[in-house]
Amino acid sequence: MSMAHQAGTADETALAPAIAPEGSSFTLRDFLIATFFHIRVVLVAALVPLVIGVAAAALAKTEYTASSLMLVIVNREVSTSSNVTDSGPAVLSVEGLKQVESEVQIIESADVIRTTIEQIGLDRLFPPGPLSALTRLLGADQDEMDQAIERFRRSLRANVVSDSNIIDVEFTNPDREIAVKTTDALVQNYLASRRKVFENPTAKILMLEVDRFKRDLTTADNDIEALKAKVGVIDFNQDAILASNQMDSVIQRIRQVDEREATLAAQLQEAEAQRKALPDSVFDFSEKTDALSGDDSSNLMTQLLLERDRLAAQYAPGSPLLKEVQKKIDTMRKRIAERGQNPYYTDRASRNPSINYVDNLVLNLKVEKDSLGKQRAELEEQRTAAQQRIDTLRGAETRLIELTRQRETLSEGYREYLRRAVAANIEETAARTRQSNVRLVQEAGAAVTKRSLVLPMLAGGILGGILFGAAAGAIASVLRTTFIMPSEPERLLGLPNLATFDDGAEDHASMAVDQAIGSCATLLLDTRVDDQPLRAMHFLAPERGETLPWFCRRLAEEFSTQRRMRTLLVDLSSNTPYPLHTGHTDIIGGLSVTTTPVPLLWSAAEVATSPLLSVRLPVVEGEEMIKALKAAFDCIVICSSLPGSSLVTQRLTQLVDGNILAVHAEITRKPAAIHLRETVDEVGGALLGFIFFGRRYYLPNWLYRRA
Repeated sequence: MSMAHQAGTADETALAPAIAPEGSSFTLRDFLIATFFHIRVVLVAALVPLVIGVAAAALAKTEYTASSLMLVIVNREVSTSSNVTDSGPAVLSVEGLKQVESEVQIIESADVIRTTIEQIGLDRLFPPGPLSALTRLLGADQDEMDQAIERFRRSLRANVVSDSNIIDVEFTNPDREIAVKTTDALVQNYLASRRKVFENPTAKILMLEVDRFKRDLTTADNDIEALKAKVGVIDFNQDAILASNQMDSVIQRIRQVDEREATLAAQLQEAEAQRKALPDSVFDFSEKTDALSGDDSSNLMTQLLLERDRLAAQYAPGSPLLKEVQKKIDTMRKRIAERGQNPYYTDRASRNPSINYVDNLVLNLKVEKDSLGKQRAELEEQRTAAQQRIDTLRGAETRLIELTRQRETLSEGYREYLRRAVAANIEETAARTRQSNVRLVQEAGAAVTKRSLVLPMLAGGILGGILFGAAAGAIASVLRTTFIMPSEPERLLGLPNLATFDDGAEDHASMAVDQAIGSCATLLLDTRVDDQPLRAMHFLAPERGETLPWFCRRLAEEFSTQRRMRTLLVDLSSNTPYPLHTGHTDIIGGLSVTTTPVPLLWSAAEVATSPLLSVRLPVVEGEEMIKALKAAFDCIVICSSLPGSSLVTQRLTQLVDGNILAVHAEITRKPAAIHLRETVDEVGGALLGFIFFGRRYYLPNWLYRRA
């Protein structure tokens, strides 16, 4: 079976190409159409979370979080060690972490919170609600304070910043001023509480040791300064290095001078020896030639030869002029031959230029040798001074090392006891000063964070509305048992869509409807079943209605009027049959047919008593009757909307050339359409496709163009 092209729709003038059912996919336009079809369900489902989000946003309060930062200084004096004179390591890292965690526990202690609540005011921190009077009546004062402490802890957050010794204290309250004041009061009450815990009376003992170390350290410093002043050094190590470097530099320069003197002596000796070996004059050039100055014999010879050639061209041989010229030529040749037998020699000599260079070199070497002698004497004096400086520093080194070692020991003990004494003194005076091991880094009023849940609630309501609406639309689409788009029966039935007609197409005539019917007629006529043209076609629907009979009538009129084909219309589903013309009636193939007002269009009459439509008709006789109808008519259009289990419908699906299903939007149920397709397949009928009726456009036109 072959099919040419799919017929156009009622709202389209161009023909769309045939699309295989397996090529259909769910697109964005299908999603939007399904959403707008179930728009009420989608809106109701979307309004529920949206209303909840708006109500929650309206009831949400803006909360202010005041944050205060404190730095915990970890040292030995505030640890659990009781030996303040211990010279071991400061505090282990694990013990330091424990100390910071203990500070957090002190902040969250009930005493500190109770003092803060009493200072700020219970009613101010937690304003009474509608049921507060009943709660106070049923409970005691202690229960009220315990509940307030519990509520305070829920609003309080004190934790250690990761990988540091910083404590972050935060308190949240709807009132910004109360949040700041409560955080400040909590920090002050915490500091006051911990001052009582870390009191230490060891400062006086440590200060006595500090004074003793200070006196000894002063004496050692004076001795060192006196020794340095005597020796004349500022920093012994640097002066020692400077003296050694100076001595080494002088020695290196002396060695360089010695090397240069040896080099100069060798160069001077060699230069004087070469000067004596040089001659006073040298050969300049030599010349040997046979040419004399002013001799022009060659040029005259050339002129005579040219003159002879000119005269030989003008005069006969033996002419006196030629003889005279020839005589001159012989004379010149003889003269030239005699000149080659007497050559001339020329020799020239000049002053040797190397003598001046060697003399200058000898002079320069002698001058440089004299200067190196003076430089050597100066370097010897510098070496003597550097050696004396090194001897002086070496003599003072032992005493200075001893004094320095003594000072370092005293300084280390002084620093250690001074640090402990200061720490102990800080612990004793922590009740009056803020110089403790917990430092307030950030005031609460400097970092107040505003948190409003209005926008998150609204965003959550909108997002929930979108999700709920999408879920409701998806569930409604899954539970829907009817079709709203041509692509749905294509995917479900696995059949191609031959034509699509809009809702109400049968109530008004239009050019688009005529073109769609003509396109469908062309498609059906171009279809081949077993290499035979399609002549008997059966249109069947799972439910009764007037849309399919209208389409079959218009299709039959298209065949008869536009294609000039003898067409038979068999309407088995319409309550108002086609207008019959009583002029001519005949019995063909067991079926009573009559003419109609449309030329070449015949209609079946008395279908209830027709042998062709009898349930007792054998298949062989039915095939003979169909052959008789095909012999009498060019095209047979059968319209049937009987139930799918009807024997007549099953018999017709076997006898015709092709069966075409009719699917009506929002009317045809999916199970009924599937059952009808399976029925046709079971009896061996040929299914060509389906016609989609009653299509509606749920999207606005602008959205259709963009989707």
